[in-house]
Amino acid sequence: MTLVEDAARVMGLAQDGDADAALALSERALAGAAGASPSEQAALWYTISVAQHIRGDNAAAYIACDRTVSLAAEADSPGWASNGLSMRAMAQARLGRIEPALLDLARAEVELTACEDEGLRCWAHTGLGYAYLELRLYELSQPHMVTAQQLDASPIPLAQAPVIDLMNLSELHLRWADELERVFSQVQSGDEVATHRARGHAYAEQALTLALAAGNPKFVATCRAMELVSRPRGTAAASVEELREAFSVEDHPDYAGSRAVVGGALARALWALGEREEAVDVAREAARLSQAASDWQVTATAQWLLVEMEAQTGVPGAGAGRSYASLLSRVLWQQRLSTSQGAHAALQVERLHQDNILANRAAHEDPLTGVGNRRALDDAMRAVQADAFAGGRDVPVSLLVIDLNEFKKINDTYGHVVGDEVLRAVATAIRAVARADDVVARLGGDEFVVLARGADAESGRLLAERVTAAVAGLSVGSRQGAITLQAAVGVSTTGSGHDLQTLMTAADAAMYGAKAAGRGR
Repeated sequence: MTLVEDAARVMGLAQDGDADAALALSERALAGAAGASPSEQAALWYTISVAQHIRGDNAAAYIACDRTVSLAAEADSPGWASNGLSMRAMAQARLGRIEPALLDLARAEVELTACEDEGLRCWAHTGLGYAYLELRLYELSQPHMVTAQQLDASPIPLAQAPVIDLMNLSELHLRWADELERVFSQVQSGDEVATHRARGHAYAEQALTLALAAGNPKFVATCRAMELVSRPRGTAAASVEELREAFSVEDHPDYAGSRAVVGGALARALWALGEREEAVDVAREAARLSQAASDWQVTATAQWLLVEMEAQTGVPGAGAGRSYASLLSRVLWQQRLSTSQGAHAALQVERLHQDNILANRAAHEDPLTGVGNRRALDDAMRAVQADAFAGGRDVPVSLLVIDLNEFKKINDTYGHVVGDEVLRAVATAIRAVARADDVVARLGGDEFVVLARGADAESGRLLAERVTAAVAGLSVGSRQGAITLQAAVGVSTTGSGHDLQTLMTAADAAMYGAKAAGRGR
């Protein structure tokens, strides 16, 4: 079984509410993950973060997300980066770290714009939507969740994904309606609340239809509960027995607080039918059950309903409790608006930062080969000079000048398209044998340079040999057959009769000497 298949099984178990089994499987998968690609490992760590999130261990979820983000950087995968960041934002939000959560979400948004994999884009939209929902930023959550549902794609096999997308949309609109109801009077919010409840119910109905077709019992039960609690308030008489039956089932995913949510809906239905004493009893039980939910909004909704009912039935002190709860709800709404402003500001800053990075890269990168350009080399040379001046000690620097033999003939024979492919292949080969801190640049045409700080004459000579061998080992395909290459490499080192100012001239002269002698170096 591949690591991606293991990740799919971990995610499936987690989404079924069996987080412990998911984590046990992930431990076995991690034992054999060392040889897998960074992208495959990122997929597994992301599913581990989801399992920890469902389990309610936000600190462990944060660690798993952090690992996902690191592996995404190693794999150069903006898609996994966006997913890891949005899930990390969720963990930070639940740990009470709102500002870092907003920064992660801004980074996730920017990474998403660079993601071309449709499955990863779909999951990233889901993650962003879910994290924004955690922060009660409904207006920011909705477009992401809608896009995820429309994309209907997955980076790993996951049959329940379409159901989850619909359930997320249903939950979004129901929570939006719940908060509006707590903050504003019925006159102020009546139509808007009714609209969100109707949309939530429509999505829940679609989710239930898909769940029934898939035949997953746990998903069917969860979707049926969601469909029941989202029904229009006027259907109390028709729904009360179904709600009683659903509430009596104890095997609910408590992390989502669904039994408490069903209890709240049953209490409202009983209240509408005039069964006020039983309605209050059920509301009390729902409030007690809500304490097990990892989401405080489930608890807030259940407690609000209870205090409303107790106030209306004359329970001593309930009126004062309701007034205080109403005040808190208005304060939380204002906090929500401030958080929304913070999210927009963080996103603007992150986009500006990314634009600066891209502009700097464009200014210092050769567009054809992706290595540095003349400006990048000049800046690196100035940095070496500045460091040497500040440090007061000389560090050897070697500079290689590389020129392809008979490159003009390649262009004339095979055309410039093939010639460009040759240059890209040479740039990749040079970068592969250069050290991590070496600056590789293309000066123009078929001339490349390598600036190797800290490389003495012997190290420079060995690097030149590696470059020569790497270029000679290339084979670039064309319609006329494979093209093999040779390069003349000149190397010069400071402290060997040259200073930094004359390094390029000396290396250039050495390269032309090698070319005239017909040698590879």
